[in-house]
Amino acid sequence: MRVTKKRSITKSITWRFLGSLDTFFLSLIIINYSSQNYSFNLAFYIAGLEIITKTFLYYFHERIWDNYKIGRFANGVKRTRSFYKAITWRITASLDTFLVSFIITGRFDWATSIAIFEIITKSIIYYFHERIWNRVNWGRIISND
Repeated sequence: MRVTKKRSITKSITWRFLGSLDTFFLSLIIINYSSQNYSFNLAFYIAGLEIITKTFLYYFHERIWDNYKIGRFANGVKRTRSFYKAITWRITASLDTFLVSFIITGRFDWATSIAIFEIITKSIIYYFHERIWNRVNWGRIISND
C-alpha cells in the first residue's frame, strides 16, 4: 500500500491544525506563567510561524515514510509503524518548536519548556491522529508487493 500526495497534504493540514492549537496553548501558559505581562502575542507568533514551517516538514516526513515498508500491510499499517512515525516526527518537530520559540522569544528557558512539554502532549495527539487516519481509506493505493 502506498499513499497519494493529496492524502499526505490533507494529513499535513489536519495535523497542523491540531498541532498549532497545542503549541499556542502551551506557549501561552508557559510564557504567561513565567512573566509579569499577560499577552497572547508571543504565543500567536510561535504558533503562526509553526504553521508554515511544520506544514512543510510534516509533508516531507509523510513522503519519506511512504518510501519505507516498515509495519505496512495491504490494507493498512501496524501500530508499530504509527509509533515509529510518531518518534521520528516528534524529534523533527520538537527541534523546530525549540528554534521557532527561541527566535521569537529570545529566551532559552521558555523555548526549552515549550519544546519539552510539547514532546509529551504532541506525542499522544500524533499517535491518535495516525490511528484515526489509518481508518481512512481515501488516498491509499493498494499494491501487490
